Amino acid sequence: MLFRLAHAQAEIIHIIIYHLPMDDLTNRKIIAERIEKQQPIKLSFRYVNEKVLMVLNSIVARILAHQDQVFLLNSTITILREIIINALKANAKRIFFIKNQLDINNNAAYMSGMNKFKKEVIGEFESVEEDLKRSDFYVHITFQHDDKSIRIMVENNSPILPVELERINFRIEKALKYNDFSEAYAEIEDDSEGAGLGIVLTILLLKNMGIDPKNYHISNEGKNTRTSLSIPAVLQPGEITTKVKTKILNEIDGIPTFPENIVQLQRLCSDPESSIDQIVKRLKLDPALSTDVIKLSNSAGIAPHKHIEDIKTAVVTIGMKNLNAILVASNARRILNERYTSFELIWEHCNRVAFYARNIALSLRQTAIIENVYMAGLLHDLGKIILLATDKKLVRKIAEIVNNRKITTTTMEEISIGISHSAIGSLIAQRWNFPDYLIEAIAYHHSPLNGSEKYRDIVFTIYLANMMAGIEDRRYTNYYIEETVLERCGLLDLNKFKSFHDRLKAKYDSTKRL
Repeated sequence: MLFRLAHAQAEIIHIIIYHLPMDDLTNRKIIAERIEKQQPIKLSFRYVNEKVLMVLNSIVARILAHQDQVFLLNSTITILREIIINALKANAKRIFFIKNQLDINNNAAYMSGMNKFKKEVIGEFESVEEDLKRSDFYVHITFQHDDKSIRIMVENNSPILPVELERINFRIEKALKYNDFSEAYAEIEDDSEGAGLGIVLTILLLKNMGIDPKNYHISNEGKNTRTSLSIPAVLQPGEITTKVKTKILNEIDGIPTFPENIVQLQRLCSDPESSIDQIVKRLKLDPALSTDVIKLSNSAGIAPHKHIEDIKTAVVTIGMKNLNAILVASNARRILNERYTSFELIWEHCNRVAFYARNIALSLRQTAIIENVYMAGLLHDLGKIILLATDKKLVRKIAEIVNNRKITTTTMEEISIGISHSAIGSLIAQRWNFPDYLIEAIAYHHSPLNGSEKYRDIVFTIYLANMMAGIEDRRYTNYYIEETVLERCGLLDLNKFKSFHDRLKAKYDSTKRL
């Protein structure tokens, strides 16, 4: 590993990332200090893995936070990953041509070699990992920022061919005409390299961020290919308007408010003078609600090693605050299930997240937020139901791209539809007059750094619980979790995180067997 702190301000930190110890707090502090002083940082590597991406995510998050632009994190990381993957593919292509003794500058050899490269390497990119690590080909990333902008420059030492540059510029020009991804996807040519799709994603993300696509540039610089991105301090975000988004907003306007019996029960739960018998009596007037309360009480794991079977036992066991959370969640489910198809998988996911969130808060001795995070966990994916009910085909396509390219769901939803399921959920929460902490937890359960400091512990807990569930569903890996969240929860050490996660999963699975 090469890691040296520059002696002069104009010098650059140079890090061979794949040798950088991920638990080296000294390195983190040095990087944080340079960001604070607006000094440049340079990273060099030959191959990228999840640990590398975690380091990059951390650096970008810190710079954006310093610039008060952390809300751009997911989009910026998505664009940066696209650029890096393209740079690595370009390097792998040169290695492939050399190994196969093909002249990349010869048109016939280029066409033949590219067909072979697509068949043997694209889709099996791990197969060239060792070749890349042993080669003289590299990728440099430089981060610089001041009061006016953030500048990211990615260089790889395999110059782009004129025919490749021409094709890229053509795709950029074509991508500029699209306003949303659903509009673009049908016209994107089938390209096994995925370059066409990547460029469309990048251009749409820039537009959505309020950044002029001219701030994104690809060129040859001598024997290097350079891709640069500038993020100005002052943004000019536009609003993506689609038919799907309009339909969703109309749907939200039409969602009924909570019925009077639920409102009355909530008042009883909040009144210290209320008796258990009063609440049980009112609950029994609604057998379906009573059944749902019992079911959710058991799934919450509030009473370990005890299966709750009747409504009075449920009320006595879980307490008034937890009962209020269950009442809200139960009624929200009922309203949405009556209006749309029942999405049991989503509700089951919410139950798991609520359980994990409650136990994370307990482990951190954050007793003041236990009931809050439990309710937030039960309701964090409200918006996903509206989204699925509106356009299942588009949602499936989004999910496919998210899985293949490892980008965040909300980012893809925003450029495809103009609104994410998180934002949809927060609008529903506002319509139902949910408290501010709950609105924030729903809005930022995929982007925790965007939440306010006032509700940060709640938002971080829901985010972490949701990521744990996502890891189990193989939608994420440990390295995708925001470092800031892990640090705040005392789980920055990977082994400690895995051990904690395993214990929670086993505990939840045991409640399911009762």
